[in-house]
Amino acid sequence: MAAAAPLSETAEAVDVDAIAAAVRACPGVADLDAGHPAELATYLPGRRVAGVRAADATVEVQVRVRWGRPLPEIAGEVQAAVAPLAGGRRVDVLIADVVGISAAGNAAWSDGVGPPVRGSGEQ
Repeated sequence: MAAAAPLSETAEAVDVDAIAAAVRACPGVADLDAGHPAELATYLPGRRVAGVRAADATVEVQVRVRWGRPLPEIAGEVQAAVAPLAGGRRVDVLIADVVGISAAGNAAWSDGVGPPVRGSGEQ
């Protein structure tokens, strides 16, 4: 595991707890995700906030989302929720996992039939 970088002054100026709460309140977000093996987190004295990392130019959030909604739509909602808290930084959303896939949906994918690929002409 990589050593945690010290917080920059600009990263300290961002309220990562408020960002985490805003992300968790977004429809379709199951929770924040720290990732593996490289961890996306903010390290604070005596604790860490998993799934949120603030840098000088960006705020990164990594999430697990619930099955059933378009991923770009969920990512857009997360960006919109975080932007007012990011202090003018670009907000990058990483989707680590999709949870809650139905048995029928999972079976369809496991037998080699995946979702239509955009631009393939399938509906």
